[in-house]
Amino acid sequence: MENPLSIQHQSKDELLHTLQAYQAAVDIAAIVSISDNAGKIIYVNNKFLEISHYNASELLGQTHHVVNSGYHPPEFFKNMWDTISAGKPWRAEIRNRDKFGEFYWVDTVITPVYDEKGKICQYLSVMNQITPQKESEEKMLGYQQELIQRENQLKEAQKISKTGSWHLDLVQNLLLWSEEAYRIFEIPIGTAITYETFLEKVHPQDRNMVNESWMAALKGADYEIEHRIITGVGEKWVREKAKLEADEFGNLLWGIGTVQDITEKKKTEESLVLSESLYKNLFINSPYPIGILEKDTLKFLEVNDKSTSHYGYSRKEFLELTAFDVRFPDEHNTMIQLLKAGNYASNKRVRAHIKKNGEVIYVEPSITAITYNGKEAFLISINDITENLSMQEQLLHARVRQQKEIGRATMEAQEKYREWIGRELHDNINQLLVASNMYLKNIKPAEGANAKYVGKSISIISEAINEIRKLSWSLVPPTLNDIGLKESIENLVLHMSTDHLQIEFNIDIDESGMSEGLKINIYRIVQEQVNNIIKHSQANNAIISMNQQSNLLKLAINDNGKGFEIKQKAAGIGLMNIMRRAEIYDGKVEIDSSPGNGCTVRVEFITESSALVNS
Repeated sequence: MENPLSIQHQSKDELLHTLQAYQAAVDIAAIVSISDNAGKIIYVNNKFLEISHYNASELLGQTHHVVNSGYHPPEFFKNMWDTISAGKPWRAEIRNRDKFGEFYWVDTVITPVYDEKGKICQYLSVMNQITPQKESEEKMLGYQQELIQRENQLKEAQKISKTGSWHLDLVQNLLLWSEEAYRIFEIPIGTAITYETFLEKVHPQDRNMVNESWMAALKGADYEIEHRIITGVGEKWVREKAKLEADEFGNLLWGIGTVQDITEKKKTEESLVLSESLYKNLFINSPYPIGILEKDTLKFLEVNDKSTSHYGYSRKEFLELTAFDVRFPDEHNTMIQLLKAGNYASNKRVRAHIKKNGEVIYVEPSITAITYNGKEAFLISINDITENLSMQEQLLHARVRQQKEIGRATMEAQEKYREWIGRELHDNINQLLVASNMYLKNIKPAEGANAKYVGKSISIISEAINEIRKLSWSLVPPTLNDIGLKESIENLVLHMSTDHLQIEFNIDIDESGMSEGLKINIYRIVQEQVNNIIKHSQANNAIISMNQQSNLLKLAINDNGKGFEIKQKAAGIGLMNIMRRAEIYDGKVEIDSSPGNGCTVRVEFITESSALVNS
């Protein structure tokens, strides 16, 4: 490719080597593409292919829209085109999408390239991947938002707990108080606070003690005191803590601290006791089984009343068990691996639990890592979904039954339609052909070629009449309730046997427990498989056997033909029709065949099923 850039004072060879060196350097350091003045890509380097995961053939001739992520608005790229088409370089950070849909960011500089006439002929794009930086920016933005949220939460928490905070600003000799600290001291928020202002609010009888504690803290002592302050509503008690940092010469560098309103300390303690009792009652009386497990051993540390009633263990028995005791042994290794990997709390999939009486239930757990009595533990709430799963399974069975009923109705409709077509062929079309044949035979004897044509026509029509009779016979099922399934199959065998195929049958069944629909279905299965044998098997012998064992009806159709590979042929239309017909009546199909060994199709039906018995 001719490079439009030029370097003066070099020979052609030197220029070529220089350009090659530049290209190699750029290819190593940057992602490069070149587009014509219409924006179609005419060159990409290996780093472009590497980051986009496209092949060169997939990019050349395309515009950069192929990697457009849709992140930037149309105005973004309009500004780009306005800039570079005006001959100015353009730079921006672009989010692209690779071939597999993953996003990546590139810092892009697009430079117009001029031809010898000074017109823009190409655009050179040099890009650097900045995905990690952008991800860091996004994380930083997230951290900033989280920080703002935490600050708001801190303000709210301070307000709820009546605990303010302060920071010592040595430059201005100011104490920077939080909003809650102002509220505790009942000073307007934003008022400038100095150490002297603070001391003025301290109760006169406590002022010396507070000042001495502060001075001691400046020398390295702990600052944690309780004292009184005077506010507009009267006297309050506060607890203060501080952390001070001084240099090696004892000069204070900075300080932070907290101040808590403890005026109603006793009331707060009583409230905490009440809250503890409330939470304990919620735990004990929850409508869901709840347990606390030791993190390392999964030993039960506590259970609520619902756990004991639901699982059948007493509280004492539960506290001697681990989570392994309510799980199946083949799941224990998985539980251990989850514990080692630190993923036990995140594993919330539905699993089976075993009650004391051996009953299996299916549960959906909610697992939270907590600290309990100084130990790392898991709080587990159990939602028993066994009944829901049972209902879902019943709905599934009902849906399957409905589909089978639809299938039966569809097949009955198909049978009626086939019967109608068969009768139309037999009663109308065939009669017309018979009449035509009679007229031809009554034509005055013709001579020469005419006689030949008339004879040929009579032959063709006769053949058509026979074919239509066969087709009509195959389409119209016998009235099975009149002549029975056994006799119908025997008639079918007589009609379908040929000089090349002998069909034997052995049928010993009680048809009293079969519906008309099932009989027709079995008849069609036999008809379908015999057709398969005639068309594909090259067999000279076939055997149809049908017998009953109690309420189990067994049908087997065997031939001595060439056979086939089941994996390759089992999806054929004929066999698929057989399997579909069997499935609609809850039948099971088994096909046994291999090259050179013929084929056996076995079908089993349960004749006492409500779907099979006459209504």
